[in-house]
Amino acid sequence: MKFLKYPISFLALSLSACNVTPDFVKPSVEIPTKWRDEASNVKQTVDPKWWQTFGSLKLNQLMLQAIAYNNDLAAAAQRVEQAKAQAKIAGANLFPQLGIQGNTAHNVDETGEVGKQNASFTVAYEVDLWGKNRAAQSAGENRFLSEVFAKDALQLVVMSNVSQAYFNLLALDERKQIATNFLKNVTDVLTIIEARFKAGAVSELDVMQQKTELANARASLDLLNQQYALAENALAILLGKPPQSAGKIESFFSVQIPTFDLLEPANLLERRPDIRQIEMELLAANADIGVARAAFYPKLQLNLESILASPQPAGIAASLAAGLVQPIFQGGRLDGNLEYTNARQAELVETYRKTILTAFKEVEDAVAIRTNSNRRLKMLSETVDNAAQSYQLSLERYRLGLIDYQTLLNTQRTLLTAQNNRVQARQDVLIALVQLYQALGGGF
Repeated sequence: MKFLKYPISFLALSLSACNVTPDFVKPSVEIPTKWRDEASNVKQTVDPKWWQTFGSLKLNQLMLQAIAYNNDLAAAAQRVEQAKAQAKIAGANLFPQLGIQGNTAHNVDETGEVGKQNASFTVAYEVDLWGKNRAAQSAGENRFLSEVFAKDALQLVVMSNVSQAYFNLLALDERKQIATNFLKNVTDVLTIIEARFKAGAVSELDVMQQKTELANARASLDLLNQQYALAENALAILLGKPPQSAGKIESFFSVQIPTFDLLEPANLLERRPDIRQIEMELLAANADIGVARAAFYPKLQLNLESILASPQPAGIAASLAAGLVQPIFQGGRLDGNLEYTNARQAELVETYRKTILTAFKEVEDAVAIRTNSNRRLKMLSETVDNAAQSYQLSLERYRLGLIDYQTLLNTQRTLLTAQNNRVQARQDVLIALVQLYQALGGGF
């Protein structure tokens, strides 16, 4: 047995030293040296718990619920398990295949037929002559990692969606408050107009126009209530719950607007899980090329039973020769498979490049929205203050008969528009910050 042990092991190791898998070269991509917004400083990290920078306890709770119960994340976790199992299967051919083979021998003697059962171990091993099995294992492992990064990327998307859904809910709640206050103002003004109409100071036209404003205000509030309910339902689904009320929420303006510096553009290649995901797919595709190339070369299958039957050098040589299979004609199958794997890798190269370019675009977009929405928010805050003062002055002057109804109506509408615009601008800032955290890879 010592004679068998060492020559076969040495032969297997020496033959398996060949490898036809091409060396992996990461595709070249043009990377900007700095961001367009030169005023943004650069730092090296992003807060792993970035959602906490908004100072919202409710958002913190929602984020934990989403991570624990979101159905898409749960499905992604199962895809990771599937890929892990597939990687295990892909690496199985690197090890000997052991089995038990049973048979029954029938002998007839003077007492009658006698059956004798035998069992024997079978050992088969495919020598990895050209690195095919190693390449298959590598492809499986990289596809497993690809699914891990895909789950990370999905989790970042879910967290971003939860944040945006919650901020949308807060904004709608603030708009409901604005609409409720506007409805009260319109009602109060209608009371004044009706009193002045009875006194003969204004025409019935002013009364009817204000009643129209009142009806529109009620309709707007009903629409906001509808939108709020739909927003609650959308948020519940993200949390893995049936549609339901979000419960008590905080004030829209109590949410903080954090400030932070950007990462250098080159850092995105390591920080974005979607980029890492496509890298793993590229590595797997590169290994697939090795598998496809190896299929053109001979395959050596060792069988311990045949070697033990003839343990002499000539017998071993004959067993090795019997286990050597060389493909001759496959009807184009081998060529087609190699062409497919090459084309698949070429496709992934372009996907990789586009993914990186899209990542840069997402950062630039979020920065542009954040910067301009911040400026707009400051201006609109002043506008709301001025509009509120104008409305109060107009209301007092209308009571005294110093201005006409149309002037009062204009200031009334201007205040409503300014208040809603300020809410929209602040919502744009918050969502831009969430998208910026996401574009920078979040806490990955």
